[in-house]
Amino acid sequence: MNTTKPSAGSRQLLTAGLVCLLLTPLVTMAADIVRMMAERSGALVGMVSGTGADQTAAMFATIEANLGTYQLASWLALAAAIVAIPGVAAVRTLTADRSPRWSMAALITGICLVIGEFVHLMGYYAWNQILVAFPDREAAIAVSDLTQQNVFGLVVFSPYLIGVLLFWPFAAVALWRSRAIPIWAFVLVLVGGLVMTVAGSSYLTSPVWAIATTVGLAPALVTQLRSARTAANNSAMAATEVSTSSSVVR
Repeated sequence: MNTTKPSAGSRQLLTAGLVCLLLTPLVTMAADIVRMMAERSGALVGMVSGTGADQTAAMFATIEANLGTYQLASWLALAAAIVAIPGVAAVRTLTADRSPRWSMAALITGICLVIGEFVHLMGYYAWNQILVAFPDREAAIAVSDLTQQNVFGLVVFSPYLIGVLLFWPFAAVALWRSRAIPIWAFVLVLVGGLVMTVAGSSYLTSPVWAIATTVGLAPALVTQLRSARTAANNSAMAATEVSTSSSVVR
């Protein structure tokens, strides 16, 4: 186990990373809701979707009619992918010593999450905007259908599914075993992930997942802030003692 005391700078970086970890599900939720508004594809519970030509044509029509909203969703999804990077690193830093196996599992799936997010940004958000701009709508629909059936494309897209489904529960296990979050918080993250996995993205399930995940992981940030405050107080006391000792010697 690493016994080196972390510096004030490393503690600040860890705190910032944990803030990003909590922001990731919230920004992801915002992007998902705005996307559903633009596509008019959301439901109260469960995901209403279709992959046929008629459904694709309807989706392109709604995206074109709400292009500004869809672009906002795209930028929010990009922001979520960016803040996930320091969030994944923070989980690794906080759990590597006390739960090495689960920490590594969280790191690997976290890398899948980040890589997959950027693949998803290009393969879904950007690609749909490109196809909507096609002058020939029938050709755009045909290209979209071919894209969804391409085996290589599906393989490249798979890290996104691995990261989305596994990073959050693996991170929760690692944080719980590292005593960074209590058992109730760990269970809350698992329940939120289960709701999203079973019911799919919707106007109801997306907020439930985001709030459950954020609240469940929040104790890790609280613990880190308390630890940083204690370390700062100890440093101040040590500096005062040194100063007092120097005065006595003189």
